[in-house]
Amino acid sequence: MADHVIAQNEIGAHEITLVANVVETFTFAADVETVEILSHDGAAPIYVTLDGSAPAVKGPSSFVLPAAMGSSVLQPRTSGRTVVRLISTGNPVVSVMRADLS
Repeated sequence: MADHVIAQNEIGAHEITLVANVVETFTFAADVETVEILSHDGAAPIYVTLDGSAPAVKGPSSFVLPAAMGSSVLQPRTSGRTVVRLISTGNPVVSVMRADLS
């Protein structure tokens, strides 16, 4: 498992290759209103939680990005530091960014 800390003045962590079946954690130093998760290559589906809980492959409490190039913008329902966690059965390349730049 790898941890990425995104400082108050930073936008995100970019071009991170997920390791199959290993949770990757992205912690924003601030309460972020919207988060964008970008799949650079669409190599495999990506399962996401926004509240710090563990994501699960095909889990009913996880958001999913399909195995396709593209992105999703999601709104965390928590306050305080925003913690985004990802898991995949493959090795997709992802970026996790704040989408609220105000």
